[in-house]
Amino acid sequence: MRQQLKRDSKKILRHQIGKALAIAFMVVAVVLFFWAIERLCAVTLGVLGFESLLAQPHIDLSSRVVQLSLLIILLIAVLRFFVLSPIYMGQVSWYWNAACYPNTPVWEMFSQFSSLRMFGRSLWYTVNIWARCALYTVLFMLPSGLLLFFGYRGYLAASSSWMIAVGSVALMLSVLLFIFTVPLLYCFLRRYFLAKYIVVSHPEVTVRQAFFISVRQMHGHRGEIMMLDLSFFPWFLSCIFIIPILYAVPHYFTVCTLYARCYLYSTDFADYRGSRAAGK
Repeated sequence: MRQQLKRDSKKILRHQIGKALAIAFMVVAVVLFFWAIERLCAVTLGVLGFESLLAQPHIDLSSRVVQLSLLIILLIAVLRFFVLSPIYMGQVSWYWNAACYPNTPVWEMFSQFSSLRMFGRSLWYTVNIWARCALYTVLFMLPSGLLLFFGYRGYLAASSSWMIAVGSVALMLSVLLFIFTVPLLYCFLRRYFLAKYIVVSHPEVTVRQAFFISVRQMHGHRGEIMMLDLSFFPWFLSCIFIIPILYAVPHYFTVCTLYARCYLYSTDFADYRGSRAAGK
């Protein structure tokens, strides 16, 4: 199925690549706009930007400059969240529609701004996906993190060669556990692969239900999505030369959308509405 969907993606992009690139450039333009605003505030107000603040050897929270810098960084981050979240979901909406309707206009990427409800759904989806990813990342990485912490502390405080050996073994085990955990975590989080497509294509389904449906529908299919991502690795590797990214990213987004359409094609959403398990 993967090869067939890739071929279908190329056929779709044959006539839509211009629109896909226009959308990508607009997203990048918005990101650069907020970066420029932060730099402008840093220059005009004499405050520190985010990168400059992180580069400080010691952050004095009692300093007025640091306080003002943190306030401006926070305000810009909040504004970025309120603008980029709907734009990202609008990009998802464009790919969802363009997969079947070649005449989907570019301004579909601003569809999430068309009503307060759609705008709120895009923000709530972003909060949900960030919170879920952060929670499971902490849970998955906690064992290796604890091993690293105690191994490092034990190694530094070692008073004998035996303790040094124990600390070294703990450090090596933490690295091995980390290497094993990262792909496991990535595979686990692919359970939410369908959530964004459900949010943009089925407004009658709540965001929490969209995540629940995605988990149910992706059961047994997460490996296929991981194989899809791995198959795009040579494309992403070639993006270091910049030019291939102009085709690789739209191609990847289109294939993912076609996968989502296949997985959701026969889904009866009426069975999920009102389900008590929708909060999972």
